[in-house]
Amino acid sequence: MMEICKGRQPSEAAEELVNFLKQKQYHITTAESCTGGLIAAGIVDVPGASEVFEEGYITYANRVKEKLLGVREETIRMFTVVSGQVAEEMAKGACMAADTQVSISVTGYAGPDDGEDGTPAGTVYIGIGYHQTAVSRKYHFEGDRGSVRMQAAEAAYRYAVERMKEFE
Repeated sequence: MMEICKGRQPSEAAEELVNFLKQKQYHITTAESCTGGLIAAGIVDVPGASEVFEEGYITYANRVKEKLLGVREETIRMFTVVSGQVAEEMAKGACMAADTQVSISVTGYAGPDDGEDGTPAGTVYIGIGYHQTAVSRKYHFEGDRGSVRMQAAEAAYRYAVERMKEFE
């Protein structure tokens, strides 16, 4: 007999993000690498998320970041794919591709291994696109691969609300 999957409860941070977006009548998109869709899934866990979220992008490979989000090959070459510069280009590109006011991007090394350039596992850059601008912040999370990915998703929700409130 097939086991029925039980839904998970939305996180408080994701709920705060969705509610803030609803108040402002903004739409959001996501551009995810190391989180592989967890940020989008967390948004969709919130009832009524369809009012603010229509699409997201999982751009795990560099060529897909370039093709779908317009990340420049030279940016990746100059700063590495796990960098604030790439997170910001991902965020801007996601806003443009989805025609939204807000985006969340994430690029990082979830582990268990460090990056080829020696960047420690758990290093994540989160970018926030907001009305044609983008900012990023570097994080370092501890734990196994799954834990790093979940921490990055939660941090992304909080960072997006923080940045939008600063711009108001």
